[in-house]
Formats: sequence, C-alpha cells, structure tokens
Amino acid sequence: MSCITRHQIMVALKILALAALIVVNMAIFNGNIRFPSDLMAGNAVEASTEEPTATVIPTATAANHVEHVIQLRFEKRSDNVRRICDVPENQAATVTKPQELFDVPSIGLLWCPTFKAGSSNWLDLFCKANFNHHIYEDCDISTMRKNNPTTRYLSAEPDEFHYNKVMKEELGLPFMTVRNPLARFLSAYRDKWELGVWYPFYRKRQGEEIVKKYRSVSHQVTDVEKEALLMAARKVIQDHQQMNLLPEDVHNNPYLNPPGPTFREFVKWAVNGGMDPHIMPYYQSCAPCSIDYNILRLEKLNEESGYLFSVIERSYLNLDFRMSLNVHGKTDECLHRYYQTIPRHDLQALYNQFFKEDCELYSYPCKETMNEILSLGRITKEIVKC
Repeated sequence: MSCITRHQIMVALKILALAALIVVNMAIFNGNIRFPSDLMAGNAVEASTEEPTATVIPTATAANHVEHVIQLRFEKRSDNVRRICDVPENQAATVTKPQELFDVPSIGLLWCPTFKAGSSNWLDLFCKANFNHHIYEDCDISTMRKNNPTTRYLSAEPDEFHYNKVMKEELGLPFMTVRNPLARFLSAYRDKWELGVWYPFYRKRQGEEIVKKYRSVSHQVTDVEKEALLMAARKVIQDHQQMNLLPEDVHNNPYLNPPGPTFREFVKWAVNGGMDPHIMPYYQSCAPCSIDYNILRLEKLNEESGYLFSVIERSYLNLDFRMSLNVHGKTDECLHRYYQTIPRHDLQALYNQFFKEDCELYSYPCKETMNEILSLGRITKEIVKC
C-alpha cells in the first residue's frame, strides 16, 4: 500500500468540506434543517406571525403575485379568527348575530360596518354605487338602512340567525375592516367627544352626561349651583364661544375646562357601562364567529380593497382611502400620551371590556402596547395636548 501524502489528505478534506457545504445549502433551500439555538428559534416564531408581504418582482407577473400575497393574508386572518372562536367559552363565540349588515347588490358585497375603521370611505363608495346622483347628495347611514335587504335576516332572534348557504347565495361577499383597537377607541373619543362642540348629537347625548358625572367639582358647590354652571357651559359651547374663553371663565366654570369630557372621564364612562357604535368591539358588532368575513386592515386598506374588488370582478372600483386627520395631531402619534392619563385599574378594565377579544381575533399587539404605556409612567394631568 502506497503511503498517503500530506497533500492528498488536504485535498480529500477540501472535497469533503465542499460536499458538506453543498448538502447543507440544499437542505436549507428545501427547508429540511431547523436551527436549535434560542435566538434562531425565536426569530422563526416571530417570522411565522408576520403577514405575507408583496416583494419586488418582474412587472409581467406583479399583479398576480400581489393578489396571491393578499389572498394568503386573508386566509391567515380567517384561520386565526376560527382558532380563537374554537376556544371553549370564548367571549366572541357567544355573539351569534351581527348588529348590522349592509348588502350592496350593485357591487356584490356584504358589509359589516366598523365605525372609526374606514366606514365613511365605504359608505361614500356604496352611496355612489347604489343610488343616482340626486339621492347620493343626501345619502348617509340612514339612507343605507332604509334600502337594506338584509333587514329580514337580522330581524331573527340571535339563536335563529344562521349565515347559511341560502343567505350566501342571495347576498354578496361578506367583509369587514379592522383597525388597531387602542387607536380606534382613542380616535373615536378625539373625533366625537373631545372638543365638545363640533358634534351636538354626542355633546347632548353623552358628553354632558360624562362631564356631569365624572368632572371633579368642589364639594362646596351645591347641586343647584352645579346645574347652573352646566347650563352656562352648555350655552357657551352652543354659541361656539369656547374658542375665546378668558382664564377667569375657565376658572369660574369647571365644566368649561375643558368643554368636552377628558379622555380619563370618557374611559370612566365606558368601563362603567357606556357604549356607542364607534367604540363597540368588533366581535360584538359583527359576530365574526358566525360569519367568515374577508378581513381588511385599515393600515393596508387601499391595497386590500383593490384585491377585494378584483375577486368580485369589479376592478374598476376605487376606494381611494384617505385617513381623516385630527387638527390636533395624528391619533397614532398621540396614543401613548392619552393612555398614560388613565389609572392602571381603569386601563386593565378597558382592556378586558373593549380590547382583549378584538386584539386576539385580529392579531394586534395590544398587550405589548399596554406594557409600554405602563412602563412610561402615568401622566396625572387630565388635559393632554398632543
């Protein structure tokens, strides 16, 4: 037997190393190797929770690729909703019938309205599609309700309501839009209640009730005096004079500082039984455990609405979604500061009553956001300027 030289050994080792490298690369490519380290395992779990994202690909197949990606998103969202709904004694599963469903026969869609999650944009589109120009000028949610063929289904008792095959054939493709529940709740407060003047309906129906019940007023002020102060504040608000208030006016009348309920007062009202369609949890208004909705996220609404229109072969439609901006700043940028004014026990109650089920159903990181807010510490001032 001839002696093996050092050179031959080195060549053999290089060949083995190259072969091993090829095998490893092929295995990784085919998904056959799992890395055991905690770091990689954690990254793998995180990646599995992310929604499919469209990538840059050749123009010829771009449209099909994007549609496929969005279809996968919809399927993943629906799978998560079904998984949550199948949990024994889940609160969402107890709601068997939606509050409202709007059939839009001219388009082929069945819409469950989720207010403060793009509803105005959908309503505008449906009014244009369903009615002629003259009626459209005065088209609002009431007009839609008067011309809604789903009424006969929703008139059934909750236990008797079934989104069955017949209903699916008669009505359109069901869909709903969702938004981060914490941002939606805050957006509703800022839009409808905060200023206490632009929406007389909310001011009269709930704003005064909240301020009267939860506004801190000196114990030395009698009930008769409180009522007089409230009446004086009401007149100032109705006359739109609160923009020209003098410091002494605010000091002498606590119901004008501020003129609408603070966020802390609003949360107090909500966790003690206050409710409105603009803050009603999605699972209570749309009964997602009873109807398999196509779920659109507000954060990607333009892209995903385009896909929905292509599915029903109405690709000529264009939602052209634009988020309405609060003059005092974007809600998402102010979110932490507002929630920092809420005491821990009220924040926990708010999460349990308004956010928990929706955040789980639609995969929003509400717990993480709540922990971030708590770690920042509480702001004791009730009036937040953002």
